[in-house]
Amino acid sequence: MGGDGTVTLLVQRRRARVQSPSTDGRSQYRQDVRTHLAFGRFLDALQIVGKISHFVSLPSTYIGIEQAVRLARHRWSRSGRQASARTVGIKHPDQFAESIERFRRGLWNRESVDRPPVGVSPDRSWLPVKYLKADFAKEEVRPEDVTRSLVRTDYEDASFGRRVFSDDWLPYNAPWRAVPWFEAISGCHVPYASGSLSGTHFVERVEDLAALPIPADNGWLECLRNQTVELVATCPSDCFVSPSILRGHSDVIAALRGLNGFFLDLYDAPGLVAAALERVGTLTRGVLDMHFDLVPPKLGGYGYIYGYWAPGPTVAIQEDMIGLASPDLFRDLFLEHEVRLVEHLGPYTFFHVHSTGYAHYRHVLEIPGLAGVQLTVEANGPSLRSLVPVMQEILERTRLILFVDAYFDELSDVAGQLPRDGLYVMVSDKFVESEAAFRELLARAWH
Repeated sequence: MGGDGTVTLLVQRRRARVQSPSTDGRSQYRQDVRTHLAFGRFLDALQIVGKISHFVSLPSTYIGIEQAVRLARHRWSRSGRQASARTVGIKHPDQFAESIERFRRGLWNRESVDRPPVGVSPDRSWLPVKYLKADFAKEEVRPEDVTRSLVRTDYEDASFGRRVFSDDWLPYNAPWRAVPWFEAISGCHVPYASGSLSGTHFVERVEDLAALPIPADNGWLECLRNQTVELVATCPSDCFVSPSILRGHSDVIAALRGLNGFFLDLYDAPGLVAAALERVGTLTRGVLDMHFDLVPPKLGGYGYIYGYWAPGPTVAIQEDMIGLASPDLFRDLFLEHEVRLVEHLGPYTFFHVHSTGYAHYRHVLEIPGLAGVQLTVEANGPSLRSLVPVMQEILERTRLILFVDAYFDELSDVAGQLPRDGLYVMVSDKFVESEAAFRELLARAWH
């Protein structure tokens, strides 16, 4: 079923051990299942589990095995084809192609469509520190720790609990998104925490930013490159390799200086901050150039961690920290850096904002060549209904990726007030838990 010699080898191993598997044999069974799951070969994993489950106890910490088996059974009965799991993966090829075409026509070409692309995003994916395969015992995460033996990939984790298959969300892999990559590459230490990882500030005076080596010689940039190379080499057929979460100029400087220092610097030393922003911009352009040098196009384009497809290299840039400040500060100190960044990255670049810090969005809309705005709606911010005028204004001028992570009960009413072209709607799977729930959402919101 796996499409290569792997299954033959595994069957030979299984036959050699079937009478009375030793401890080493049981370990090999577990490894065989893990290998199949890692490469999306769910039916092969199911075959092994079905034959050996009567005498092999798979470790309870490997949370995906039961879900993966149910997922494989579901796909087998749904497809009605004797297709390999490598071919089917998370998304059936027909669904994959249909979603790409919907993104092409509805989001990018802004053609008249029956509905916009609608993706169901795994809620777990926004807390990627939970991708750890075992407890992390160290106080600090270092580059040598970030390996496939430590963490699952995005694709592996999404495979475990996926219940909706006919939506437009497209699977991806990215270098482990729990790591604050730009902050670490700029010199921050990364202490381990069970919720999320962040860089520890260490630059005590704003004047010291000028002498700070960016990138730092600490192994994090090479780690990012190696992660990307490995993901490209092992990418399943229904998966894109995306840039990781790469935070903005303000986010990196705030990590280096600490929040108090950063916000005081904006007023006390704007010239020194501007010089540091230029260096962070150079790092950003270099890292993304590296990514797209390593990642070839696939199926006529590229994918990103929001589960969409674009005809060319795509990314969402951000300035979360400056979203907490005056929009005038964004205009006066940051806008020119964003303009240069978008000019360099190209026409498939989005700008990410939170509903808790979007007041600078009109200045964002002034960035020439910007593909659009990505707006994440959160529970501690304005309601979805109250954001309708903002979303309408955005869609009059550019595209909108709307991530509904809260106020889901308002989506059906709000959808009817927004144009369907130039729009991509993401919803968390905590709201849409089944195919039936997804069909119900479509019928209510885009009838």
